[in-house]
Amino acid sequence: MKSKKFIMALTTAVSVLSLSAMGVSAYADDINIPYTASSKALTTSDDTNEVRLNLCNTWGGSNIEDVATKTYVSEKIVVNFTVEGLGTTSTKTNADGTTEDLCAYLIGSVGMNSAWNPNENGNEAVKLKGDGDYTATWNLNDDSETIDSLILQSNIKIEEDKTLATSGIKIKVNYISTVGEGSTASTTSTATDTATTTETTSATTTTSDTATTTTTTTTVNVSENLTPAPSTPATPAPIANAPAPTGDSGIGTALTFMALAGVSVIAMKKKNK
Repeated sequence: MKSKKFIMALTTAVSVLSLSAMGVSAYADDINIPYTASSKALTTSDDTNEVRLNLCNTWGGSNIEDVATKTYVSEKIVVNFTVEGLGTTSTKTNADGTTEDLCAYLIGSVGMNSAWNPNENGNEAVKLKGDGDYTATWNLNDDSETIDSLILQSNIKIEEDKTLATSGIKIKVNYISTVGEGSTASTTSTATDTATTTETTSATTTTSDTATTTTTTTTVNVSENLTPAPSTPATPAPIANAPAPTGDSGIGTALTFMALAGVSVIAMKKKNK
């Protein structure tokens, strides 16, 4: 009498394979602040007769809004500008005979931020070493939805026997920027989870007093690709002609992936007569 009976036991232990798409905050880009130069923006301060360029100044009847009052700024305001008319002059002589370096810096009132002197509350004075391109930066303590007043002030003094027009001094803005809203960069990793199944078939044939056992081992690899669905990053588009991001904005992306996979499979088939 022959009877066929197959018993198969499959035990699989698979450890958690955690490879996922991870969204990592990235540093936002610097973006341009819209700026339109007006003919009356370049002037001198009333008290010191020093050259300044009004960027947004609607106080005291100035009525200059080359940068819109309703402008959002974050982290810093950067103004890149060109100075002409100094030649190679980099210092000035005061009435008392002392000399000082020529410089320029941002002043004004931007939300909760206020500065009216060089190197005050984050406004870094940049030294002027004659004609050329320069960058003035105001590092803000607080973001702001508006710019109440913004002036590029210098300590270039117009001689008493000259006017601003006859002095030859010119200041031209190349661009004004701030830090845009944060973006999210996503990285997707693909993992392969491989399970190995070992199937053992044992066949026993009995003839009289002699037993013959034949063992066949078959190994089957089963592979399954686990690919997490990538996320869609929300990245703001910088305004055209935006300057390259600076080191302030910059700084780094971190991705961490941990994967652990283990498979243990035992399959047994037994045939009894």
